[in-house]
Amino acid sequence: MSLRKTIDGARREAQENTVGLPKKEAEATKDDDEKKGFSRRSAANAKPAREAASSVRVSSKPKKGVVGAPAETKEQKRERKRKEREQDDLRNRAYDLVLRGIPGYKASEKIFFILMGVGFGLAVISLIAGYVLEGNDNYTTMQGVLSVASLVAAYVFIIGSFIYDLVKRRPYRREAEARVQGLTDKKIMDLFEKERSAQNAKRAQKEAAKAQGKGAKK
Repeated sequence: MSLRKTIDGARREAQENTVGLPKKEAEATKDDDEKKGFSRRSAANAKPAREAASSVRVSSKPKKGVVGAPAETKEQKRERKRKEREQDDLRNRAYDLVLRGIPGYKASEKIFFILMGVGFGLAVISLIAGYVLEGNDNYTTMQGVLSVASLVAAYVFIIGSFIYDLVKRRPYRREAEARVQGLTDKKIMDLFEKERSAQNAKRAQKEAAKAQGKGAKK
């Protein structure tokens, strides 16, 4: 090997060593920069979270309630109650008209009052007979038998009238209630108007009949 080749080989080796060293340092520096960059990014990402957490404030103030309607004055309350009473009166009057207009109710009403009247009448007779027998425990006499029999019959008629009311008349009342509940205020007023017209017609017929009777007598 010549001296020149030896010198050239040494020169190339020195150049390779000189070039290789910065390359490794550059790679190491790059790795450090990436690690530092990751740390900076992590810190940057974490910072808003800390700031957001520090910016949260828990409010200790109670929530305001919903403001309700203003309280009624005495005059408004009195007026409201008056209207409610008028409405109830109209409904009750409509109920009576509808109930009496149901076929069969008037007949059942007569039977009920007859049973009730007979029962109370017999109770009065029993009391009178008992007053006659005051101080006398002998119920074998006519007054005693009359007192006991009339008292038993009074109970039978009175209890029978209540049973008749529940069995026969109660369905009529339920039917009337159902009809009135389905009526509007306008229909109720129309019902009153029809009833007023019917009463006026009956009154006119009676007056006409009286006038005819007076004319026939003359």
